[in-house]
Amino acid sequence: MKSSNITIAVIDDSLKWSKIAESHINKIEGYSLLVKQQDGFNFINWCYHHKQLPDIAIVDIEMPKMDGVQLTDFLTEHFPSIKTIAISSYCHIEAIEDMISGGAWGYVSKLYDMKNLPQAIIEVAKGILYIDPILQIKEISREHLMKTRENQKEQLDKLNLSFKQKEIISLYTTSASQKEIANALSLSTKTIENRVKNVSEILHVNNRQEFTIESLRRGFTRLARIFKSLD
Repeated sequence: MKSSNITIAVIDDSLKWSKIAESHINKIEGYSLLVKQQDGFNFINWCYHHKQLPDIAIVDIEMPKMDGVQLTDFLTEHFPSIKTIAISSYCHIEAIEDMISGGAWGYVSKLYDMKNLPQAIIEVAKGILYIDPILQIKEISREHLMKTRENQKEQLDKLNLSFKQKEIISLYTTSASQKEIANALSLSTKTIENRVKNVSEILHVNNRQEFTIESLRRGFTRLARIFKSLD
C-alpha cells in the first residue's frame, strides 16, 4: 500500500463505535473513510458494486446476520486486497486467534475508546500485524494461525467445489435469510435456492440446520467464539 490516500471501511452495527472509529481515522494524515456499513452483508454487497475497494476494513466481531469471523473469512477468500482489523470488547485469546487465523491483520480493544486504533491502522497499512498492547498478548504468530486455517480449507478443496458453491457455504451458514443473501450477491432468490440445493446434495444434508452443522463440523465455515459474562 502507498503511504498516502489509504482508504478505510468501518463495519459495525453500533453507531457509537462506528463514529468513534471514524473520528480516529480523521486524525490520521493520508487516510480517509471510504464507507461505513452496519452489517457484513451490506458491506459485501457494496464491495461487489464498487470498483474502488477499501485498503483496510475495520470489522466488529459481534454483529447480526454475519459475525466478524465469518466476514473476515469471506473477505480474505473473495476480496484478498482488503486488510482487516478486528475491533471488539472481547479480550479472550480465542476471539483474537479466530480473527487472525481468518486473515485479519490487527486486533484492537474497544476499551478506552479504541485509543490505539490509529496506530493499528498505520501498522497494518504497512503489512505489519498489530495486536493492541492493552490486551497484553505476549506473542502470536499470524503465519501459524493462517496455516491452521489453510489446513481446514484443504478439506473443502477435496470436494472440488466451484467458486459459487464455496460462496454459498460461506453465506448460507450465517443467520441471514435467503433473500438477504440474494440481495448481497445481486441474484434472484431462486438462484440462491438452486445453489443451496446443489451444495446440500454434495454435503448430504436435508435442511439449513444440517447444512450449517455439517459445514462447521468439517471446518468449511466458522462462528466467532465469544465468551460473555454470566453476570
